[in-house]
Amino acid sequence: MSAALLRNTFKCINLRLNTTAFTKRNICTSPLRCKWRNTGSADVERTLLKRDNLPAHYQLIYRAPLEKYVTWTKNVSTFTVSVIALIAGYQLATSINFMNLVRKIDVGVLVSNEADLYFFAAGFVLINLAIRIFVFKYPLRIYKSGDKYVAVFGSQMPVGTVKHYFQRGQIAEYKNVLNPWSHVIFKLDKRSSMLMIDYFKTPSEFHEMFQERQT
Repeated sequence: MSAALLRNTFKCINLRLNTTAFTKRNICTSPLRCKWRNTGSADVERTLLKRDNLPAHYQLIYRAPLEKYVTWTKNVSTFTVSVIALIAGYQLATSINFMNLVRKIDVGVLVSNEADLYFFAAGFVLINLAIRIFVFKYPLRIYKSGDKYVAVFGSQMPVGTVKHYFQRGQIAEYKNVLNPWSHVIFKLDKRSSMLMIDYFKTPSEFHEMFQERQT
């Protein structure tokens, strides 16, 4: 009887200790967000500050995921648009007809009619336009220094970034019934941007941007 009571007592103590440890544990909602908030995050932040050419007093508060995939997609977009533009420019600058060239190539495995290549080209242009709009609206990082914020976007060129400065309070939801992603689109001053709240350093950093600037 005494042994059974002791076993039950130890079980209750262990359960209480495990519950306390679980409630105090900092659980991240995203593995990628945990990755840049670990013990080496200070070194990562210094590296990103240097890469973005920002003063040391700025603090990283937001880092979007999939930066490498966005950059790779943008570079593929640049390549395809450049090839299409070169072919179109060559056709306009010379007397050679593009359709005469494709007739010499077996395109039966791709299209049933040579004229369909123009539809493929138009589709590529539309897809690349959508990619460019996404890059324009997708901030890679956001830094703050007091009431000042700077959002870093990928450049439309193959390399480089573009900075967009705004103040605290200069953010609002961008509501549009035609936009299926309206719940993640915000206006940073006059620039519409896609923000994912899970990738802010803390939830308070996101809500703090909406507060009116102190005078």
